[in-house]
Amino acid sequence: MQPDRRFETALRASLPDGFALDGAIWDLIGWLADQNQTFRYRRIDALFMPTMPVASMDDLWSHLAFAIEPDLVRHWFGADGLERTILPLVRCGGDGSYLAVWKNGGRDTYVFLGSEGETFTITRNVKDFIMLITMGYFSIEDRHTLTLTPLASFAEAHAEAWPDPIEVKQHVAATLGLSYPATGDALVLRQTPDPFRAFVRAVLT
Repeated sequence: MQPDRRFETALRASLPDGFALDGAIWDLIGWLADQNQTFRYRRIDALFMPTMPVASMDDLWSHLAFAIEPDLVRHWFGADGLERTILPLVRCGGDGSYLAVWKNGGRDTYVFLGSEGETFTITRNVKDFIMLITMGYFSIEDRHTLTLTPLASFAEAHAEAWPDPIEVKQHVAATLGLSYPATGDALVLRQTPDPFRAFVRAVLT
């Protein structure tokens, strides 16, 4: 079976002029395409790609998925003009929370955009970002979730065994030379004041 590249093609076409994603992200998306992880939402006509492979749509178990949301930033901030600065990239919660790429002075910073207005910086390191989105979280809807292990996060909502995404973690560990931490919180940048939260407050005031 030929890999389905529709999502990858659509994501590339959706990027604002001059907005580049790190090559490691494209490499992961390409690997996921090779695993036939391009799907289409049933309720809306939009492609997505789960960050952790599943056998079929019926086997989806995590909210984390690469998605294309061209209007999210405008709706979130209530204003136009930030689309070339902030790109929602991974839907991470059933509530509509997203992980996004923020072009901060020309440097990629990976950030959280919560559906209820919570914002914080995740990391400036693309490898840490890739670990976060592939380590096995069922959902990331706030910062507290990241203090839990992916297994504990999954167990809060499900009685069945956690479907540890071993295959993608082995791929990421081998290609990027990484060792996964126990929790996502270990990957979060510690900086006060939080630069992304300060940016958001400045935009909204």
